Amino acid sequence: MTGTFHHRQERLRREAEAELRDRLLPSWHHRVLQRFAVEHDSGWYPLLNQFAPHTPANRPDAVLVGPQGVLVVLLRDAEPDWEDARAAFVWTAELLAGASTEAGAVTEAVARAVVVHPADHRGRKGHSGEHLAITEAELDRVLRHGERLLEPAEVLGIARHLASRTFDLSPIMWNPQRIPQQRGPGRTAGSGLFEVRDLRRERVERALERPFRDWRIFLDDAQLGAVRRRYSGPARITGPAGTGKTVLALHRLAYLARRTTGKLLFTTHLRNLPLIAAEQFRSLAPHLVQRIEFTHLHAWARDFLDQRGRAADVDEQQVEQAFEAVWQRAELTAPLRAFRASRSYWKDEIDRVIKGRGISALDTYRTVPRKGRGRPLPSELRAHVWQFYCEYERELSERGAFDHNDVLMRALSELDRRPLPRQYAAVVVDEVQDLTLIGLRLVHAISGDGPDQLLLVGDGQQQVYPGGWRLSEAGISLQGRGEVLRRNYRNRSAIVQHAGELDAINRFDDLDGGPTIALRSALPVLRGGHVVRWEGEDQEAALIAALRELDDDTDTAVLTRTNGAAQHWDRVLREAGFTVRSLDRWNGRTSGPIHVGTVHRAKGTEFRAVFLPDERPQSHGHRDELEAADRHRLVARTRARDHLWIATLSR
Repeated sequence: MTGTFHHRQERLRREAEAELRDRLLPSWHHRVLQRFAVEHDSGWYPLLNQFAPHTPANRPDAVLVGPQGVLVVLLRDAEPDWEDARAAFVWTAELLAGASTEAGAVTEAVARAVVVHPADHRGRKGHSGEHLAITEAELDRVLRHGERLLEPAEVLGIARHLASRTFDLSPIMWNPQRIPQQRGPGRTAGSGLFEVRDLRRERVERALERPFRDWRIFLDDAQLGAVRRRYSGPARITGPAGTGKTVLALHRLAYLARRTTGKLLFTTHLRNLPLIAAEQFRSLAPHLVQRIEFTHLHAWARDFLDQRGRAADVDEQQVEQAFEAVWQRAELTAPLRAFRASRSYWKDEIDRVIKGRGISALDTYRTVPRKGRGRPLPSELRAHVWQFYCEYERELSERGAFDHNDVLMRALSELDRRPLPRQYAAVVVDEVQDLTLIGLRLVHAISGDGPDQLLLVGDGQQQVYPGGWRLSEAGISLQGRGEVLRRNYRNRSAIVQHAGELDAINRFDDLDGGPTIALRSALPVLRGGHVVRWEGEDQEAALIAALRELDDDTDTAVLTRTNGAAQHWDRVLREAGFTVRSLDRWNGRTSGPIHVGTVHRAKGTEFRAVFLPDERPQSHGHRDELEAADRHRLVARTRARDHLWIATLSR
């Protein structure tokens, strides 16, 4: 068997030698291309640049399509300029546009640039910038080793697509017209047994059996169009939970990184989401990860002020003490307590309305809209609130303390005084609906209004912080630029239907009057799913029993509304013998422990199974509290892909 295999390889090598004989190629080029031709037996389809060995510096000498993806090959005696290597990649990526398989439209993540040097090359090797440099003696590194990205039928389809898109690339040792199209198991040509919708579901179901890597390689047509589209100014991506907004944004960052110079920024209001996004991006485009800055907005502002010599660190304990000192002054807070007794309500009024909007005068506060804050505040009561706010500011000043809004406002003021010396090539803001208005103004000041420089990603139904605003209040005009995603790829249909029953009112006018899509109008791709409604008195025993009934408890989360409840369930599960990990310290990597954390920390995540224990309600029936509770429930329920367990304690 081994002898037959080597005999066939030698025959293929000789046939390739004969096919390439008329090409005036250097001898080491001949050896490399013959090796590529031999690898056809291993599922590789090589295409040679017609101009070789006089290939333009910014074009590939060859392109290979195989199980490990698409290799953009530059055969070079010396290290090429990074601009040429990038241009060769982008040229090939543009040819890939429109390639489609059963799993969806092919993305650039399937391709990588490889520079091959002669065997005696003594220069730099390994990953260099955005390409991999190897010698001809190391070809196994890219042809035999590494992650398998494509199935045989997908390889053939992509190779045929490239061969049909340009006369510059010609197949070596294979004829795209003679190779029969491979079919999936159980399918015959022209059988008519499968509806298009069933085929879409079938291929997504198959893809979900494989890890996240498949979502690096395949998007649907609408998503891929948004990745590649050129926007003349700020743009947005919106859509219900599970429609792939963040994945699309990461693909767009990679797309723009390959076509620009300088740093790009991914930011959000949430502390742990940048860690998760960075891990996903590392899986998507590892050679580009150094180009992207992943950080939450408060950390960006703090670091920026440090660099400018205007340090403004937040001492949470000092901030809480300052607020509490004012809250305990009965003569000052009596009118506020009479209207609404909740301490957190008035803390939010300062954080999300007064300081969150950058209001600096009582006259402005008297007339400002308070979207999503419940009952209107009479003008005379707003004067009392303003006095309360001024006393809070005095307490902060006496302590030499800053709160988070102070940091954002100082950063915005510093940017107005002296803009960034070098602008980011692009800025992506995820979960934009949870920013304050001052935060939105800050990201706008960071990005500017240039083409492709600012992308806002969000969904008003998933807003977990109070308040609301319009983009126009931050000076941002979309003018129709952006996408509304409708297909839900995360949650099975039973979970989408169950979560869609919640009346999660959108208080975030992200489109300034444009269309929005509620979760109940989303189009779930995945069928099935399991929703369990439990009601009783001993939910600890019930939840533990339900966890033990799972076939596999990896990729499982227990989500709560409050930090105190999360700490309680962390302790309960550990005492029951489960391995537990807090969402506060999770970066998105696959792991065995059961994750426990608040709904706030679960933003941007998904799990096979989600458990939602009941908590004593904190609502007193106020409209804004009820609306916020429904939005929290929607976020929590849509973290589950296959299995959702919801508890209700008997009262």
